[in-house]
Amino acid sequence: MQRITETWDSLQERRAKVLASLGMSREELRARVRVGSLSGAEWAALESLTEIAFLLDDAVDDI
Repeated sequence: MQRITETWDSLQERRAKVLASLGMSREELRARVRVGSLSGAEWAALESLTEIAFLLDDAVDDI
């Protein structure tokens, strides 16, 4: 079994890349979530960001 280890820095970098792929900031994505108007790519990004937040031990709703 292979163990995968993520560092805090690598998770922060992944978060930045996910947001960059959408072309928006965390605040802009949060606003879109509040309105409930997300594209398929934005939903996928939101899922990735939620997982990253969990691994960083951020608040659950912190993307």
